[in-house]
Amino acid sequence: MTVINKSMFPLSTGINNIMSIKQRYDKLQTQLASGLKASNLGEMGTDRYFDLALRQRIASIESFQGNIKTVNLRLNVLDNTISRLNVIEADARASTMSGAGGQDSLNFETTPTLAAARFDEVLTLMNVDIAGRYMFGGNRTETKPVADPYEVLNGVGTRAGFKQVMGERKLADLGTAHLGRLNLAVATDTVTLAEDGTHPFGLKLSQISTTSANIATTPAAGSPPSLTVQFGATLPVAGETVTISFTLPDGSEESITMTASTDATEVGAFQIGADADTTAANFNSALQASVQTLAEGKMVAASSYAAADSFFFGQGEEPMRVDGPPYDTATGLVAGTTTNTVFWYKGEDSTNPRSSVTSKVGQGTTVAYGVQANESGLVGLVRSLAAMAVQIFPQSDPTSADRYAAMTSRNTSRLADNATASGSIEVIAVEMGLAKATTGAVGDRHTDHKAQLGNMLDTIEQAPPEEVAMELLALKTRLEASYQTTALLSQLSLVNYLK
Repeated sequence: MTVINKSMFPLSTGINNIMSIKQRYDKLQTQLASGLKASNLGEMGTDRYFDLALRQRIASIESFQGNIKTVNLRLNVLDNTISRLNVIEADARASTMSGAGGQDSLNFETTPTLAAARFDEVLTLMNVDIAGRYMFGGNRTETKPVADPYEVLNGVGTRAGFKQVMGERKLADLGTAHLGRLNLAVATDTVTLAEDGTHPFGLKLSQISTTSANIATTPAAGSPPSLTVQFGATLPVAGETVTISFTLPDGSEESITMTASTDATEVGAFQIGADADTTAANFNSALQASVQTLAEGKMVAASSYAAADSFFFGQGEEPMRVDGPPYDTATGLVAGTTTNTVFWYKGEDSTNPRSSVTSKVGQGTTVAYGVQANESGLVGLVRSLAAMAVQIFPQSDPTSADRYAAMTSRNTSRLADNATASGSIEVIAVEMGLAKATTGAVGDRHTDHKAQLGNMLDTIEQAPPEEVAMELLALKTRLEASYQTTALLSQLSLVNYLK
């Protein structure tokens, strides 16, 4: 006879199966609630290595995206600022074009005033900052790169500003006789025009020519240079000319044409005398008046720009001023110091401003977006505005018209667009645009790549709710069946089968 008892249907095995199913059931419930396959790395098995690698790559991308956000903010500020500087340059150029702005009496007043206002705005814009980070000083971002506009023009304490430096340069260029540091002498039939020394100031002799066969000229030669005009026994005839060219302090060229005349009252001309000696004396007097007019008018304008070029130093330069006093007989320039001169720019002085500020925005991709206020285009704008801002053109001053015309023509030329010169406002704007385009393109790639990695990470980490729900239902059915079977087995007894 067969013995029937619980040993034939071991409860422990059934209970273990139930516990296993219950554990899986509980885990699936957790997955359904959290949406995650595992609550910790240990539960992920070998997938944890892929999970960690993907998360590291996503973290790297997010770091680059953070850099891009910061760089784009700075580039937007730089773009707006440089665009405004470009507008100021165009407005300043337009306002000094010939005939712009009304009558001379109005222009004499308004042009320097407008230049001063624009100068103030330009230097203020160059001190723009983002959360205390200054944008126009290269990698020196913690302090303002440009000095206060008022102090730059007017000085402060013992430190000279541009007005003082320009005034000293004007004295040095004019000289004691206001002849542009030239000396005139006549001896019998010969007039000699000579520079008063070897130095960078005043008018420099360039060329001489004549249309008369009866006038002998010798070109500038010697140290210091001098040239001569000699009249012979046969005198020049009315209408014949002598032209002398000069180089002005800012490097520009001007010339004086002396015309022979029989009319003693004719302006700009020299009277033909009774003989060579008298004619030479007349030529000397007329030339002296013409040189003085040139010196006090156009040369003074050129002197203003020469002073601006020296005071508003550019890349690799230092502020230079006349070595004096005395200034009207000075023979050299000397570097200004921080104790006697206002330094307009205090930022980084890199030969490659863009590379002075860089940011890594991708693996192997770095954008360079440093800007320095002493770059050629920016400092050129500052120089032109400053030179005009400090001018005074009194109606009663006979040199005002010549000086104003010389100033405006130089401003128009110096502020002309230059889309090819390194450091020009236009080129800086283009380079900032390229940097922004680079960050935009890299940012788009990061977004796409991050989405791809995120999908891969979801495959490893996320528990699909549909699959989990289906498995839960299946386990629920199995678990219920197991409970019922186990319950029945627990009630097995031989008595139940004896009737």
